[in-house]
Amino acid sequence: MPVSAGMRVTTLPSGLELASGTVDKLSLEGTSGINPTVGATLETICTQGGIRNLLSSAEQLKIKSSDADDTNSGSGHARRVKIKGIDGSGAEVEENVNLNGTAAVTTVNSYRHVNNLFVNKVGSGGSVNKGVIRVANNADDTVLYEIAALEGQQQSASFAVPADTNAYITTFMMSASGAAQVSIWLNKAPDAAPFRQVLTTIVGDGQGVTYNLPNPFQIPAGGIIEFRAKRLGSSDVAVAADFQLIFEKN
Repeated sequence: MPVSAGMRVTTLPSGLELASGTVDKLSLEGTSGINPTVGATLETICTQGGIRNLLSSAEQLKIKSSDADDTNSGSGHARRVKIKGIDGSGAEVEENVNLNGTAAVTTVNSYRHVNNLFVNKVGSGGSVNKGVIRVANNADDTVLYEIAALEGQQQSASFAVPADTNAYITTFMMSASGAAQVSIWLNKAPDAAPFRQVLTTIVGDGQGVTYNLPNPFQIPAGGIIEFRAKRLGSSDVAVAADFQLIFEKN
């Protein structure tokens, strides 16, 4: 089926056109998350577990590792990370941060939300991060995001949409190591409204589930989408989620 791509028509799959950024005002972004020990109450599908912490206002953040070998000074492991997120005005911002082992390094930008964090420089002959790399707020070291040891990238199934953009979720995948309830939560106005549950499904032991929504969920400009899960059996389970968002610039 042909799709409009700016001033031309293409027969390429629409997903490829979106991913390449050639469709006027539209783009495709995605993220994934894993929670290795989901318990009996709802938790965000993210590495650090629990319900993901949110900031009430933008602030500079602190980044550090649990291991001294994750440092920019001659390290054979992670030397630098890139952080991407949303600032106090709702705009997308990003920066590179040189690590200093277990000593916290403060970001230049202020962030209201963090959307991505990944290692983008390692030492010669080294691997990714040796320790757990955490992003925390300045006031009380509340963990907002983290990269598990040897993972290289955050795993958090949540995303905050910029203020000049509407987003739509059309497809997502989920899997679990045991029976779990997985749900999608939306917050359309973080300063004025709570998260609302919009879809719930059951994921079985070792089962991967793919959903293609005939009627996409809209996340309005400035909103947040988040995947949460809880176990259905007596033992904690690992749950993973992966999703794609279509972005529409206003």
